[in-house]
Amino acid sequence: MLSAPVWRASGGLTPSPVILEGSEPAALRQEALKLASGWMWDERKVLAGLHVDVSSLDNGADAMIKVDDIRAIRRDSLLRPFDGEVKVYIIAHAHNMNVSAQNALLRILEEPPPYVRFVLLVQNAEALLPTVRSRCAVRRLLPGAQGEDSQEDIIHRTEAFVDALDDPWRRAAVAFSWDRLSRDSLQSVLEAVLACLRGRCLQDGLKPLYTETLDTVSRLLPSLELNASPGSLCGVLAVSPAAGGGDSNQTKEN
Repeated sequence: MLSAPVWRASGGLTPSPVILEGSEPAALRQEALKLASGWMWDERKVLAGLHVDVSSLDNGADAMIKVDDIRAIRRDSLLRPFDGEVKVYIIAHAHNMNVSAQNALLRILEEPPPYVRFVLLVQNAEALLPTVRSRCAVRRLLPGAQGEDSQEDIIHRTEAFVDALDDPWRRAAVAFSWDRLSRDSLQSVLEAVLACLRGRCLQDGLKPLYTETLDTVSRLLPSLELNASPGSLCGVLAVSPAAGGGDSNQTKEN
């Protein structure tokens, strides 16, 4: 399990570096992309391995990762994201970093740019220096479990949607990225969206942006029990005026 990131009242997620530990490299990479997709608004592009702000270092299962490899990441991390607000670096076989490489990475982990996220893929987290491990949340991926949405996946999807409510294009991109979820996964996400929005209403007040989205999601949830397709529900979330309720006051004034 992932050492739980902090789920704030505002719906935010602590952007800790993450160590994914497991015996199946392909499953670890897929899990890393799922994690990265939660930090991005274009989930489909991330999962397809096409997002320009998601970079992977993979020297192979048996090759050493040297300090120059990490220094190259450090130089690149100083450049702001090209297509979004976050840059993600996935380091495969991170247990193959030599001591110098780990110390170089530690310098970044200690004072990372605010837009940078790291995911380290390892067979055994104990192969990393204790100082590196102490800066990261550790998630152990059980064999065969990579296809399931974890609580962390749900939190990431929820955060991406709620943070995009006031941007119609981002909201639509996030909502349409959910059309391949199973009914159970979509139900869990929608329930998490409700909980997050209720928390924000308590904190920030009953803003139309929140209350109208609460109404929309509350009306969609029963539809799942009536065999409505996830794709059709995602379409409602993507285009619903309620989901972009931040414009409602302006409409009334005009």
